Amino acid sequence: MASSLSVCAASALIKARLDDKIDRFTPREGGSALRGDRHFFSVLLSSEGARESGERMNITLSSPLSPYITLYTVEHVPVQMPAFLYNTDTDYLDKRPGLYPDLLRPAKAVYVLDGRLSQVYVEVRIPKLFAAGSYPITLHFTRDGETETRASITYTLQVLNAVLPEQTLTVTHWFHYDCLALQYGVKIFSARHWELIENYLREYVDRGSTALLTPIFTPPLDTKVGCERPTVQLIDVTVQNGEYRFGFAKLKRFCEMCRRVGIRELEIAHLFTQWGAAHAPKIMAKVDGEERRIFGWDTDASGEEYVSFLRALLPKLKKHLDKFGYRGHYFFHISDEPTEAHLEQYSRSKNAILDLINDCPIRDALSDFAFYEKGVISSPIPANDHIAPFVEAGVPDLWVYYCCVQGTDVSNRFIAMPGYRTRVIGAQMYKARITGFLQWGYNFYFNQYSIGQTNPFTNTEGDLFTPAGDNFAVYPGTDGRPLHSLHELHFEQALLDMRAMQAAEERAGREAVIAAIDAEGEINFKVYPRSEDYILTLRDTVNRLAAQS
Repeated sequence: MASSLSVCAASALIKARLDDKIDRFTPREGGSALRGDRHFFSVLLSSEGARESGERMNITLSSPLSPYITLYTVEHVPVQMPAFLYNTDTDYLDKRPGLYPDLLRPAKAVYVLDGRLSQVYVEVRIPKLFAAGSYPITLHFTRDGETETRASITYTLQVLNAVLPEQTLTVTHWFHYDCLALQYGVKIFSARHWELIENYLREYVDRGSTALLTPIFTPPLDTKVGCERPTVQLIDVTVQNGEYRFGFAKLKRFCEMCRRVGIRELEIAHLFTQWGAAHAPKIMAKVDGEERRIFGWDTDASGEEYVSFLRALLPKLKKHLDKFGYRGHYFFHISDEPTEAHLEQYSRSKNAILDLINDCPIRDALSDFAFYEKGVISSPIPANDHIAPFVEAGVPDLWVYYCCVQGTDVSNRFIAMPGYRTRVIGAQMYKARITGFLQWGYNFYFNQYSIGQTNPFTNTEGDLFTPAGDNFAVYPGTDGRPLHSLHELHFEQALLDMRAMQAAEERAGREAVIAAIDAEGEINFKVYPRSEDYILTLRDTVNRLAAQS
């Protein structure tokens, strides 16, 4: 008996698991987008009577938009820890270990298996100059080796007569240079390492990130106390007769690369250690001709020796960053995630060099309002589950972040979270007038405290360090380029939503956009409708506000 194939167009926000039934998902006949926009949707396939080994279905596109469409197969990855046991809520696909859809591979075919659901992800990039109108997108599925079409599905995209504006939100996902080198087995800052970094950064920028963690020294992040991560230090240091000399050749190359790929801002790696600002980062130097570590965990952060070093370096660093094309487009970190218990030490470390960098933004991820209330920091980056007092205080130029801890009530990008939960942060940031977003793991392929390397294809939570998906947004491709993920693209769609809201505000006013956001009740970072219909309706409303005459 010949196999039968059922197909259905569905939302871009769904995450279809292998044992889901196709009729569980709401069919979608089409959607809307602006010129210069990106639009995404899913196509689901269910087969009855397919060979036990699975069947390859070739995909043929038929659409005026075909040159601008990329197809991906959605692959499942093993998830041992979908969420923390206690820091969680009910708004997850599931909280049991298993296989979850996430990995995206560009493809022109999809495999179907009897009784298993397959998902194809469709990305449409509409050119800015494309004419407004309704455009059918038809996917034909043909069994490999045959010419007869087994099934077809048509999705209609309405391109509206408005242009998506440029992104104004600053976005940074921390880029881990050592992880990249180890993953591909190359020497740090070898020719191949630089090539890999640039390959990844082109995709990083393409998906909406605009700022980049800049390792003037090996960033003191996620490192076990007393241990070291591989050295990724852009500034050469020489100590001769007790004096410091600095070389900026690698930093120059780095800045040239960043400008080439479109990085708008540099975030200078933290000047002091994580969780308290008590020590110095690992800093390597050539001392009397010998390469060795001169600062690290055994260094008092606010001691005379390290402070003297920073005071010698920082004026020269700023001069060279200006010279290399980033004047007015870089900011500093002091220490990551200090708590109120660290307030005194954080203040002492910061104040030791404040006069040298106070003409630049100083931003740090922290969630204790006391840091801002007491004037210790003027540019805080609170977590989205602690941001309310910062919003209420009207903190100017306010950023937001999330990491593994934000698993209750708020948006995040865990693999086991529904797509709408990841994407809603776009509306939340727009409403709160957020100007920047930070997340710590673009490509963190280590376990906790960077003790060992992990394989992201089989170990999606860094040896049970974080809920799966928190520690990386992309998978390492064999061709030296990243493979994208559903949780990455759902966040990208949040950024596109914000840009569409800005276009709607220009045409219809901010109040009209806020009314659309609050159409089902007033939302904030913890309260919002838990449905894909809300997101899809909101985006369509915003698109039409932007295109109204």
